[in-house]
Amino acid sequence: MFMKKINIKLIILFFLLSSFNAHAVLEAIHLGTFGSGKAWQAKQYGEGDSKICFMISKPIQTSPTGLNRGDHALMLSNFISDGIKHEPSIEAGYTFKAKSMVEVTIKANTYKFFTIEDRAWLADEQNSSQLIKDMKNGSRVKVQSISSRGTKITDTYSLIGFTNSLSAIDKACS
Repeated sequence: MFMKKINIKLIILFFLLSSFNAHAVLEAIHLGTFGSGKAWQAKQYGEGDSKICFMISKPIQTSPTGLNRGDHALMLSNFISDGIKHEPSIEAGYTFKAKSMVEVTIKANTYKFFTIEDRAWLADEQNSSQLIKDMKNGSRVKVQSISSRGTKITDTYSLIGFTNSLSAIDKACS
């Protein structure tokens, strides 16, 4: 059941992310752009019980540079129909090393994300509220992962505008 739910959400989020980057496929309502450099975008897709609200950010820095990879982003999603609120996920733009974990670090706190192909989700749901609290109070988040080719990759995201973007998706999906 858990894998089925993730697979369905993976498909939905893939199309939502595609519409974010390529302005294609699904129509999403733009709820606002927040932060310096417009780091975070808040969007809503669907209506009523099928409504999904999400916020998305692209990295401000990637190491190593010059990698050949697809779209990559840090996301937080609310799924009305599942009662899921503030689900963090990562789209890497490459396939993760099999059975690897992604480390997300904010200040001194590190969170583990499990991987499936090119996506990652928070491994311990009990840490979700602390992660969100750290994201509200932090300025940067580092995402460290390993590709299927063994390349160690670090993406750095700005958290400026995170709280306002979170408020926008919570209001839209309340």
